[in-house]
Amino acid sequence: MLLLTKKANKTPWKLILTTEAFSSLTNQFMQILLPWYVLSTTGSVWWTGVVGFCALLPNIFSSVFGGQVIDKFGRSKTMFVCEVSQLVLIGFIAVLVGVERAETWLIGLLVFASSVFDAPGEMARTALSPTFSRYAGEPLSKTSGLIEAMDGIMSVAGPLLCGAVIAWAGLFSAWVMCAAFCTVIVLLCLLVFTNRKPRVLKPAVSYRETLAYVRKDKIILESILFTLPTFLLGQSWELIILPTYIYEHGFSSLYLGLLGGAFGLGAFIGALAFASAARRFKFFALLTFNYVGYLLSVLVLLFPLPKAAVLAATVLCGVPFGAFGAMMISIILLRTPVELRGKMLGVFATATYTVESLCVLGVAACIDKWGLNFTLCTVAAIFAILIFVSLFGREKRDFWTATATR
Repeated sequence: MLLLTKKANKTPWKLILTTEAFSSLTNQFMQILLPWYVLSTTGSVWWTGVVGFCALLPNIFSSVFGGQVIDKFGRSKTMFVCEVSQLVLIGFIAVLVGVERAETWLIGLLVFASSVFDAPGEMARTALSPTFSRYAGEPLSKTSGLIEAMDGIMSVAGPLLCGAVIAWAGLFSAWVMCAAFCTVIVLLCLLVFTNRKPRVLKPAVSYRETLAYVRKDKIILESILFTLPTFLLGQSWELIILPTYIYEHGFSSLYLGLLGGAFGLGAFIGALAFASAARRFKFFALLTFNYVGYLLSVLVLLFPLPKAAVLAATVLCGVPFGAFGAMMISIILLRTPVELRGKMLGVFATATYTVESLCVLGVAACIDKWGLNFTLCTVAAIFAILIFVSLFGREKRDFWTATATR
């Protein structure tokens, strides 16, 4: 952790927000670059799904051991090592693309290796946020909201920037820029790492204790269960559905970037709203709106609507997503004892990445066999059912209200 003075107690808080911003920018840049690169070089939706699966699968396992790594080596060191490793691997991909030796299977392998370090690095940043919020005198709900807002605004900047770079400078330049972003993240993590205080070792906890706590705290357990269906579409929409929609309709990479940016703009608005007025939100109301947003994001791709209408609808879809993401992280961090936070984040990340990775592969296989429209109709039907369940299956006690008043 950073050495603090009374005059600079907000410095670590601002630094972790800046690191999160650049990390999110890089992730969103890659969300466009990776599927567009595979589609452009192979023309295969199935290969796009396989590489997307490679980008998500390692997170299932690294989320589990990531909690143990954080407990053993510390949050700052874990974050720094993970970001350096990703910089090396992404830089190697850029070199391979530059010398025209980037076979699809090799790109998938390097993306797989890079993703091993993704979840632990993200978990380490998230685990630092409560401590830095306390140093800055800021409520954790505000920090979580601002982090989601960073993700939202970078979901605008990343896709737009990537689409423009691909269109005007080519795929190689896009990979080089991605590696440059990774370099900035490493430098920011280095500031955290080199100025940290000596670690205070805490009693080690096991995943068995963490799972026992999850079963005991009904609010955490049911919040996670209600949230998991949202990941049916999350990465699948960005990595498979949108690129396939753009590719099949003959649109440009710029329009792909605009759609990704539109959703990010909505997420930014929603996260800022949560950061500024967290106590006014209700868990089940926001959950229902989140399901509705996902349903709308699929429906607008089914019909020959004007681009402006599709973009406007996509902005609306992102608003509940941004607010709900901030709420979920706040619930987990606020309700979890400090010594369990690393592994609790690991449990949540493992569950989400498991759903996301399987769905990316499943959606790619469905599009490859039955086509995009059939897949969109199937996903729409699933979220229509989820809306019904959220409307009629809600608890009498609201999860967020019970947490925010603790």
